[in-house]
Amino acid sequence: MMQRALEAARGGRPSPNPHVGAVVARGEQVIAIGHHERAGEAHAEIAAIRNAKGATEGATLYCTLEPCNHFGRTPPCTDAVLEAGFARVVIGCADPKPHVPGAVEKLRAAGLEVEVGVCEADARELIADFSRHISTGLPYAILKAAVTLDGRIATAEGDSQWITGEAARTEAHRMRDRADAVLVGVGTVLADDPSLTVRHVEGRDPIRIVLDTHLRTPPGARLLAGDGSAATWILHGPEASAERRAALAGATLIEVPSQGGRVDVRAAMKALGERDVVRLLVE
Repeated sequence: MMQRALEAARGGRPSPNPHVGAVVARGEQVIAIGHHERAGEAHAEIAAIRNAKGATEGATLYCTLEPCNHFGRTPPCTDAVLEAGFARVVIGCADPKPHVPGAVEKLRAAGLEVEVGVCEADARELIADFSRHISTGLPYAILKAAVTLDGRIATAEGDSQWITGEAARTEAHRMRDRADAVLVGVGTVLADDPSLTVRHVEGRDPIRIVLDTHLRTPPGARLLAGDGSAATWILHGPEASAERRAALAGATLIEVPSQGGRVDVRAAMKALGERDVVRLLVE
């Protein structure tokens, strides 16, 4: 049942909240499944309870993450779990937030049987990006790179073509779809003029981010064009001229400290984390 909940959890786009799935079951019979679709909307437990249409009394609730026990954008899920009349709650992993009061203790105190740590490794992997963000304030960064067997990524002249196949390129677009943002350096913009959108699979475009100390990004770059569905952020140093800032007014310009003549990467990551970029794909 927990595997069913984990599978359901992957269907949402809840960032900056974690991916969470839930299953209502009676014995081996699945009654309802739910997941957290988007931040501000119903959490997975609430979605599963609603989908069960009243058939929760004495049933078991499987949830990939410990139910929330505090008021945020939504009320505490523990109250809804208690009101639903469950006899047992099975949890994948405990909530990684250090300040969260114990939902497990509250449920047990109310007489429910609670088991924690079922498929725990999978449950923790599911929220690895969220855990890093709340513990460090930084994004969970994923580096995508393609190299040849001899360790090269391009010829000395920079005129090489694809070294990946169609399947790898499709997977790269899936990775973009799953990320909050995709980041490149200005060198990539100048050499390749990428759009950094999702095209080979169905999905939504991530925020497009460029590290560009001196704002060398051309105003006509493809990542500045389009219908506006994909935002573009350019992180630059304080040394960027007023003229260059004005030329790139169509993008969101974010000034961060520089170090050694380049944007300070740590400061850049902190700036992104403060803006709720949880999962960052670096290309």
